[in-house]
Amino acid sequence: MEKTIKAFSRIENSFKGIKIIALTAMVSSGIIAITSIVSALQYAEKQREKIYVLDQGKSLLLALQSDKVANKPIEVKDHITRFHELFFTLAPNVESIEHNINAALNLADRRAYEHYNDLQEQGYYSRLINASISQSLTVDSIKIDFSIYPYNARTYATMYIVRSNSLVVKDLITTCTVREIARSDANPHGLLLEKLEIINNDTRKEKIR
Repeated sequence: MEKTIKAFSRIENSFKGIKIIALTAMVSSGIIAITSIVSALQYAEKQREKIYVLDQGKSLLLALQSDKVANKPIEVKDHITRFHELFFTLAPNVESIEHNINAALNLADRRAYEHYNDLQEQGYYSRLINASISQSLTVDSIKIDFSIYPYNARTYATMYIVRSNSLVVKDLITTCTVREIARSDANPHGLLLEKLEIINNDTRKEKIR
């Protein structure tokens, strides 16, 4: 009888050992599975930050989406476009004019302010307000020379001046240089438009409304 009890005791202890081993294996497997999932998610997130491009069909080059050199032409073009749209798009309203001009001047040097000051002294903005004239601008194309720094740029645009009884369409050609500065909320591209010059602002056509 005593031998039987001892045998059952050994069997019971063996089962306990097996249970402990099985439980340990399950916990370890769970930890490994969770770790693998987390690692896979982190790896996938990092891969989203990268793009792969072919180098003449022969090899793969890794390029970061935020690559400053690759994005620079796009940023310079957008900076120039944004300045022209703000500076030359005017509504017959003091607050609207001040808002656009102030935003434009955050993107340019003192030369742009001098252009604004000249127009203000000539009463240009007062005439817009008094006659309820609206002015808008569309940038047609921008040519930028990235071979030298600061970058030289020439902008071709079309201005639309809407009066109560007519629509005047004008060509606008400007030149400027663009250099890099610190980024800010008011200047997210970190670029400064300098030496703005208006080369042409002739009337293309006028239509009676």
